[in-house]
Amino acid sequence: MIFALFLSTFISFSSANPSAGAARIGDSLVLELKDQHDQTVAINEQTNLVLFAAGKSTSALMSKVLEDLPPTTLKDKKALYVADISGMPGFITKMIAIPKMQKRPYTIAILRDEVQSKLFPQKDDAITVIKLNSGKVTEITFVTKEEEVTKALQ
Repeated sequence: MIFALFLSTFISFSSANPSAGAARIGDSLVLELKDQHDQTVAINEQTNLVLFAAGKSTSALMSKVLEDLPPTTLKDKKALYVADISGMPGFITKMIAIPKMQKRPYTIAILRDEVQSKLFPQKDDAITVIKLNSGKVTEITFVTKEEEVTKALQ
């Protein structure tokens, strides 16, 4: 089911984006993922903001920002934090990363698949901030500082 949804999302995304690469302004970005508790979460028409962290430093920055905010901030802002762990060794993921994420009071959507990771624009050591309106990308920025992430969540 998830694979079929991903495949249909990828196909529709590919047709909207001829290069079949990362999302661009005007593209639809609708995707189902699993969170740190193995529950289904979605980027959909109701999502206003996606914060994508593709590495250890950006994930640490996201954690720092979110620990200083009320635990309902993401939900209140109709935002989703997506952490890419596709490059992490399975043992580390299972024994360290996921248990640590499960202690967080907010939802973390987890990308375990490199193909899905390529749907998100990325810059080294930057969090990708994607603003959405009715499932369509309206703005993409890259932030590297706590105050920039906090501002994106306001």
